[in-house]
Amino acid sequence: MVVLFMEVVDTLASLEGFPQEMASLIKREVDVKASEDEVAALIASEWVNRYNQLVSSGNYRSLRGLARDVMMTVVKKYSLGLGGRELEYWGDALANAFVTVARIYDDVEPALNELSNLGVPMYILTNLDNDIAKKILLKNGLLRFFKGVVSSDLTRVGKPNVRIFNAALYRAKVNKEEALIVSGLVEDIIGGKLSQIRTVFVNRRQVNLTVKPDFTINSLMELPKLLANMGSQG
Repeated sequence: MVVLFMEVVDTLASLEGFPQEMASLIKREVDVKASEDEVAALIASEWVNRYNQLVSSGNYRSLRGLARDVMMTVVKKYSLGLGGRELEYWGDALANAFVTVARIYDDVEPALNELSNLGVPMYILTNLDNDIAKKILLKNGLLRFFKGVVSSDLTRVGKPNVRIFNAALYRAKVNKEEALIVSGLVEDIIGGKLSQIRTVFVNRRQVNLTVKPDFTINSLMELPKLLANMGSQG
């Protein structure tokens, strides 16, 4: 039996709009001498750049850590007088903005229902913090489908580092041959290659990857048939 390890971001949920939500939070509570749109643009740019830098260097650890780093940029840009405790607060607040903006794709619940009825074991494997991933799933009635959540903040290492994939295998008590990574993130495809675990790329954004997954689907509803075909091929 194949065990599935699914990402949340760009796989189960779209998180578009998080820079605007974060900017709105900041503007409501801090005296920033800039428009909400300007703050949102700064957050979006800094978030992508900082995340890519951390992932590429193998130093990504947690969503909250990234949120604190981004908030530090806002603090410096607008000369805000925020101390360590306040930055901790904002790291938590900005991370929780992901729960607010998360929108589950239409194909997710029916696909998870079908996979669950087939008895397919499923785990979450994510670069989101553990509690944030669980809140998103619980809010949308999806946590019940998963046997556990493996996250970068608890393993202290993020994708595409092989250690988080090995931690997922250990948690599920399966070997590489029994595992299948299902994700819309390139980090998972790279990590799968490095870990020698098969990957399914969920192409939500219709992009062409330079690193090739083992399988590509456009909808999670294609997954049960894919698993059936894999089973028939041994």
